[in-house]
Amino acid sequence: MLCYCGSAKSFELCCWPLLSGQTTAKTCEQLMRSRYSAYCHHDINYIHQTYHVSTRADNAVTALSQFAKSCHFVSLNVNSVEEHADEGYVHFCVSYIQHNLLCQFSERSRFVYQNGWYYIDGVLQDASPVKIGRNDLCPCGSNKKFKLCTEHKLSANA
Repeated sequence: MLCYCGSAKSFELCCWPLLSGQTTAKTCEQLMRSRYSAYCHHDINYIHQTYHVSTRADNAVTALSQFAKSCHFVSLNVNSVEEHADEGYVHFCVSYIQHNLLCQFSERSRFVYQNGWYYIDGVLQDASPVKIGRNDLCPCGSNKKFKLCTEHKLSANA
């Protein structure tokens, strides 16, 4: 299976070693991609643990889990990366299905390096959700009509 993060590598060789704790992110982009894969994989503990300690309390595991389980993540596109020794920025766009809506947002995320990379915050821009018609092709890429698609429902209650 290809990795959720869109790297064109297999999940087992790309993000799984980070999610499973076998290795840690070498770059802020790698951490951001692995966090996206964790949302897709519903690995809420990984998401929570990769928040910087100063922001962890503001991001409750329950809320993270509710969001991840209510969505089917469709795509991640990395637009730009700026990385320095102790701080990095990744600008990316995410598409996901939530109920009958195709939702998208872009974010310029800020990461800090303190004995490893951590997500600290970001500037988020939401796009207006687009209603998906029952007879429209499902945005998940299955090439099935939305009303008949089960692929996106495997990871969410869409």
